[in-house]
Amino acid sequence: MAQINLPFKDGQTVEVRSFEHGYRGAWFRCKIIRIYIVAGTLYYSLKYLDYENEEIHEQQVFQRFEDEEKEWIMVRPAYPSVHKNEANPVPLVGPHGSWKVGDLVDWHKDGCYWSGKVLAIKNNHALQVELYPPPRGEGETCNALSKDLRRSLEWSLEDGWTLPSTEIKAM
Repeated sequence: MAQINLPFKDGQTVEVRSFEHGYRGAWFRCKIIRIYIVAGTLYYSLKYLDYENEEIHEQQVFQRFEDEEKEWIMVRPAYPSVHKNEANPVPLVGPHGSWKVGDLVDWHKDGCYWSGKVLAIKNNHALQVELYPPPRGEGETCNALSKDLRRSLEWSLEDGWTLPSTEIKAM
């Protein structure tokens, strides 16, 4: 892989995803402890912020899912408080009851954020969220509270934070 200058440094808070079955589509808050290279492969030593008893985790920064050719970046900056890529900043956490069916969301559950879309609105504060299907997620339908949701955003080296692409909305 060609050398890439990533915007991360020791001590920085980031979000990290996993391709491990049972955790696909989830983003975990971590702190970078160390950045290093082994045999030309970039790794981060990470401390999970929401799992105090977890040991330091060694994360390969770029990974392929199973037999895919595409390499995915497994680390992104901490979630922003405002989406600034548009002329008018978009608030990222909607007021309770502002979610609509089809909205792409990250659902805070069990110390991490699960990506999916709003499938149904049950009442003012309760909804159903469909997690992304494999391989991007676990594909489950879950009950959630609106207070536990944030807008889904994608992050890339080229574009920074952006609203999710059309192909994800069609999941």
